[in-house]
Order: sequence, then C-alpha cells, then structure tokens
Amino acid sequence: MSYIRQTLLGLCITTAALGAFAQSSEEHKTHHPANTTPPTVTIKETVNSTSTATTDKMAAMDQHMQAMQAMHEKMMAAKTPQQRQKLMAEHMKLMQEGMGMMKQMGGQSMNANMADRQLMMEKRMDMMQSMMQMMMDRMPPAAIK
Repeated sequence: MSYIRQTLLGLCITTAALGAFAQSSEEHKTHHPANTTPPTVTIKETVNSTSTATTDKMAAMDQHMQAMQAMHEKMMAAKTPQQRQKLMAEHMKLMQEGMGMMKQMGGQSMNANMADRQLMMEKRMDMMQSMMQMMMDRMPPAAIK
C-alpha cells in the first residue's frame, strides 16, 4: 500500500514539473509581443441607475426616520411621566415599523443592481444608527457608562 502511494505521489510531482517546462521562454514571448497594450474594458454607467421603486422606498424610509425623530423629541420634551410613557409607547411602535421596513429592504436588495443595493444598505445603516441613539437616549444616565 505504501509503495502505491509513493509511486502515485512521484507521478504527480513529475507531471506537475513537466507541465511547467512544456513551454520555453521564447515560446512564451511569441504570444506576448513587447510593445502591445492590454485590451481596454469599457464600463457602461447609467446616469440615473436607481429604479423608481428604490427611490420611493428611500423616500418612505426618510419620512419614517423624520417621524421617529419628531416623536423622540416630543418624548424627551414631555413634562410628566404619564406623557412620556404614552409617547414612549407610540415611539416604540414607530421603531418596530422601522424595523419592518429595514427587513423588507434587506430582502429586496438581492434583486437590485449594485448601486441600489449600496444605497439601500446605507439607508438601513442610517436608520439603525438613529434607532440605537434614540434607545440610548431613553436609558437613565446611570445605565450609560
């Protein structure tokens, strides 16, 4: 068994070594002439590559983020704990709707072109960052250390 392995290993190494010497350096130069330029690749770019569906979803996310921010400001400006609790519940509902929008955009980004996917990802990250900041603002100061 050991003899068969050694023989096969030797054959593989020999075959690989012979493959490297199959072409001389002169033969290699014949298909790579000295003063030639590599072929150029043209990339077609569209001026407005984002689809209208993506633009509409981005606008909806912007509006939703503004609504969450306005609700957050109202909540932070509340005078009584009861007002704050009521606004917190509404704010939480808006945040959950925002999470739903982000999930929906994440699933739809697989069908979009690269530019649209990038925009969707950036918008989702902005929304996540905004929501995390709002959650941090809701926490008592002693818990944020």
